[in-house]
Amino acid sequence: MKSIVVIPSRWQSSRFPGKPLELIGEKPMIQWVWEKACLSKADEVWIATDDQRIFDCALEFGAEVMMTTDCDTGTDRVIEVHHTIDSDIIVNVQGDEPFINPKDIDLVIDLIKSNPNSIATLKTDLIDDEAKDPNTVKIITYIHKEVALFSRNAVPAGNWFKHIGIYGYSSEVLDRIAVMKPTENSINNLLEQLTWLDNDIPMVAEYTEYKSFGIDTPSDLIKANNFLKTQT
Repeated sequence: MKSIVVIPSRWQSSRFPGKPLELIGEKPMIQWVWEKACLSKADEVWIATDDQRIFDCALEFGAEVMMTTDCDTGTDRVIEVHHTIDSDIIVNVQGDEPFINPKDIDLVIDLIKSNPNSIATLKTDLIDDEAKDPNTVKIITYIHKEVALFSRNAVPAGNWFKHIGIYGYSSEVLDRIAVMKPTENSINNLLEQLTWLDNDIPMVAEYTEYKSFGIDTPSDLIKANNFLKTQT
């Protein structure tokens, strides 16, 4: 089965425009994400963008990159690549996760192989004040890894976990998603994955101990550079 990773990357961001090309150490953030994804067992890794600056940068460091239309979501970019590149399993890796663990990508690929009719994702433990933070998406699952609910609301300690925004799909499931309209539930909660659950596509979540963090704001970039210094 052929598996690919697609990294959607856009220039415009309400909190941090241009962040894909911001430097972490000596490399742009998008390069960090791509290099991590290339260490996974995926057969190919693609960057998907609608911005010429990101496109040119990706070519410079040797990535496979595709120019997309002006998409509403990262998933829409992934779908455009899927319609061009033949594959059985597609993994959506967020373009602002420079420290993603390649083994977590492998977890998602394996989860799709054993659950081809579901969407695969990951969860990890909530720490500090994340259970109360509306910017932290929380997830609760049934006993057999099936996702019951996502929420941005404050949740009690116990059965809830932090959601890690990586998604894996079979080709057939992604084709179903491609024609879906966002549901009211999804729009109101700013969680596109609720559209999939509302349309009766099951989701399964594997647990990982690895604690990555995304870059949403300039202060996160400072945190990333400080973290990098501790690793060298």
